[in-house]
Amino acid sequence: MASGEALLVVHQDPSAPTRPTVSTAAATRSDATTETLQPLRGYAVALGGLIAIVGIYAAVQGQMVGRTAADLPWTVLFALAALMPLLSRLRFTRRDAIVVFMFLLVAFNCIDSVNRFLPTITTLPYFATPENSYQEMWDRHIPRWFAPTDTEAIRQFWEGSYETRPSLRPWLAPMGRWLGFFMVMWATLFCVVALLRRHWVEDERLGFPLVTVPLYIMSAGTGRMQPRRSILSEPLVWLGFGVASAHFLSIMMHGLNPGFPTLGRYTDIGRLFTERPWNALQPLWFVYRPLYTGLGYFAPQDLCFSMWFFFLVWVESIKVGYAALGIPLRDWLPYTHQQTAGSFFALALLLGWTGRGYLRRLWEAVLVGTPLAGESDHHPWADPLRPRLAAIGAAVGFAVLCGWYIAAGLSVWVAVLFFAMIFLFAVIFTRGRAETGVYAYYLTPFLQASQQMTSWLGSRPLMPGGSPTNLVLLTQLVYLHFGFFPENMTFQIESLKLGEECRLRTSQVSWLVIIAMLVGLITAFGTYLTTALEVGALAIGGRDVQGGWWASEVRGRYNEVDQVMKGNPMMPDWNRNGYTLVGFVLSLLLAGVRRVFPRSPLNPLGYALTVHYGVILWGPFFVTWLAKAIILRLGGGRLYHRLTPFFVGLVIGELFSVGVVWNVFAAFTNEEWRTLAAPVQG
Repeated sequence: MASGEALLVVHQDPSAPTRPTVSTAAATRSDATTETLQPLRGYAVALGGLIAIVGIYAAVQGQMVGRTAADLPWTVLFALAALMPLLSRLRFTRRDAIVVFMFLLVAFNCIDSVNRFLPTITTLPYFATPENSYQEMWDRHIPRWFAPTDTEAIRQFWEGSYETRPSLRPWLAPMGRWLGFFMVMWATLFCVVALLRRHWVEDERLGFPLVTVPLYIMSAGTGRMQPRRSILSEPLVWLGFGVASAHFLSIMMHGLNPGFPTLGRYTDIGRLFTERPWNALQPLWFVYRPLYTGLGYFAPQDLCFSMWFFFLVWVESIKVGYAALGIPLRDWLPYTHQQTAGSFFALALLLGWTGRGYLRRLWEAVLVGTPLAGESDHHPWADPLRPRLAAIGAAVGFAVLCGWYIAAGLSVWVAVLFFAMIFLFAVIFTRGRAETGVYAYYLTPFLQASQQMTSWLGSRPLMPGGSPTNLVLLTQLVYLHFGFFPENMTFQIESLKLGEECRLRTSQVSWLVIIAMLVGLITAFGTYLTTALEVGALAIGGRDVQGGWWASEVRGRYNEVDQVMKGNPMMPDWNRNGYTLVGFVLSLLLAGVRRVFPRSPLNPLGYALTVHYGVILWGPFFVTWLAKAIILRLGGGRLYHRLTPFFVGLVIGELFSVGVVWNVFAAFTNEEWRTLAAPVQG
């Protein structure tokens, strides 16, 4: 083992059997010589595009009645698997079903990106009042080419136009520009994926649990973890499916009849602790999420341990410590977002150090303009882009994104620092997803690309000449802080991995991803905008005069700038900065421990992913860790593989119950029942 490899943030679990979801690079290249690569069929791509368009429209419409179509890609996959005996007669293959699934994964991610972006750029003029400085921010610090300048068009966007026919004309030019901006952003992410894919997939052989499940459902791919014939013939799949489905159905039935027995979404263990200082643990939820339990089965055991250990032993103990000292838990103590940001910074350094050999080879390939060492010029399993092209694309894309906001008035150093942090967070988030499979967008350091600057510097260095333009534009960028931006990167690399397992040509999968992004963005922009102009964004977002949670979040950020403009500057916050340093140093220490003790169960990636939102994750991962420990102790690798279908069934059961059954029920019930019977906590 090389000296750097012992510092790997995540390594193969030494006690678990080899993960069946990953084939080695050598095996992959060997198989490629014996199995013909399959092209993408045009009708599969067209079917994916058609379903994406209809599904995005349904998703936007469903938001007005509190429903979601976020799990539609999985719903479609279930339907295709059930119909496969019929579809096979029409020459529709299992690979075609995976192609449709990949298209929908990428396209559907555009919905929430647009849903958060459009209200953000129009908040200032609509919610301006004499008491705030919103109108001044809009008039002096937001460029005219960001959004329509017609106040009536903006009013119609928020309130709808029931009495008049809405006009799209004021929106066409600005939305066309922003469509280009988003495509550049997604394409830049894809170039970064192209640079990292070889190292993560072939060198480090990361597990990609979310790739395992669709391949298992469709009995597709080249891995050895497949059902004997189909998932319909696997009793353990049905057992896991039944356990998860029964749990969620009991919650829904309890909403109809409170006497119906159910575990509920969670159990509050914190109620057991009533004495000071232990009552600081309240609430302490043990959340029931079969999805995370099932996906965690394919993650390394040390990572499963860390996902619950750091939340219970670290985060919760800090709360108890504050209570023992008589310090009230207010103002987001113990600053878990800042701890997450510090940990992400440390993980970036660690990944760069442990991958320095690969990065050196990559740099040489970029300079020379050749494929990476070991790849022939036209190897069918080459990276989706040549290294030089990917590097140029990433650099040009990053420059365009920075230049866009520099042209809007953002200082050069602020723009570069902001987008550098945004992309860094996306890379670490994607790394975590590749290891844990956690199907959640809320694990990124929310707002930290902006707050790290204001927390360390205060507002004065960000206001050259006393102008608050930097603060206003950083607030406008709040839509990029939310996890849907980095999650797009995860769907891109997971699509490439799915294509590899299904022996699809990498170049064609790359085009599939790009087309899916374009179709998703155009459909999301068009659907959301036309729906808002008809019924109002207030009706879509929250069905109230305040526009729902997201509009309130955006106004809260603008209110901070409003206070600065009224003479109350932001000062450096050393409480928050201290916790950023804690997250950074602790992650480095954990990596050092793993170098000295390679079998250490304390994984810095588990700390980074769970320190903020561990309240949702610790319970499911504790169950997975305990179950795997017992399984490996009793039966070793053989029993581990034999029980794999059960945990796949848990994943399928939750996705089906929440994505299909819940939406069908919600379509025919009132809002009160939907609130009582919501099957998922978090």
